[in-house]
Amino acid sequence: MKLTFWGTRGSLPMNTPEHRIFGGNTSCVSVQAGDNQVIFDAGSGLIHLGSQLMAQNAREIDICFSHFHSDHICGLPFFKPFFNPKAKVRLHSFSIAEATLYDALTSYLSQPIFPISLDDFQAKVDFIHHPDGEALEIGGIGVQALEIPHPGGAHALKAQADGKSFVYATDTEHIIDQPNQALIAFLHQADMAVYDCTFDDSEFEQRRGWGHSTWQEGLRLAEAAQVKKFGIFHHEPERSDTALTEIETRAQTILPHSFVTRDFMQLEV
Repeated sequence: MKLTFWGTRGSLPMNTPEHRIFGGNTSCVSVQAGDNQVIFDAGSGLIHLGSQLMAQNAREIDICFSHFHSDHICGLPFFKPFFNPKAKVRLHSFSIAEATLYDALTSYLSQPIFPISLDDFQAKVDFIHHPDGEALEIGGIGVQALEIPHPGGAHALKAQADGKSFVYATDTEHIIDQPNQALIAFLHQADMAVYDCTFDDSEFEQRRGWGHSTWQEGLRLAEAAQVKKFGIFHHEPERSDTALTEIETRAQTILPHSFVTRDFMQLEV
């Protein structure tokens, strides 16, 4: 299973001299197993993936969404395969009470927010809604979802192929001293996992209710779940390269197989 991190930042894209090492694109990860690929989320990192898919003449594309906040869908209007009449793009979502993915995108891609609409896409676009708990297969990649606490609703996603597993658990808020046992079970012995590490424990008290967690909580969950490799993900927008390097150093003294994810990083599990 090959992972490519096209966007690892949270909340909004950033581009400053202090965002060169870890990057500033928002959440997007591709998972490839053989000739099969599934994409998790459609943040600004999706733009670069879309250019690659066009160069590869990809015709069948699957994107799974953790939730529909703007930093996780902002890459969609710029996704080049949408403007290829020979492409078929399947957009997968999971049970969220507030709105469907179609509702969210119809609102986002409309005046006065954005000048184009879903009707401007030339590819065949399918919206596929999956009930909670349903296991699905995209090509040879199995995908599961677990509801996690986040304003408006969100899901952790798991990809499995060839006996390997990757868990994508972005945008969730923890309760201090109450580990999310369902998430620990979902993460159990994953070969690779990433988690919402927006804040530091020292910042968390002032940001309760914002829907995000800390890198230290991520390490605690990874250790409890016996995750084999753990990536710090969904970085706070203004977190500089220097600060993220310091976090990585501190994290590796606690959990040696942890690291800070960065844009365009590629890993095999």
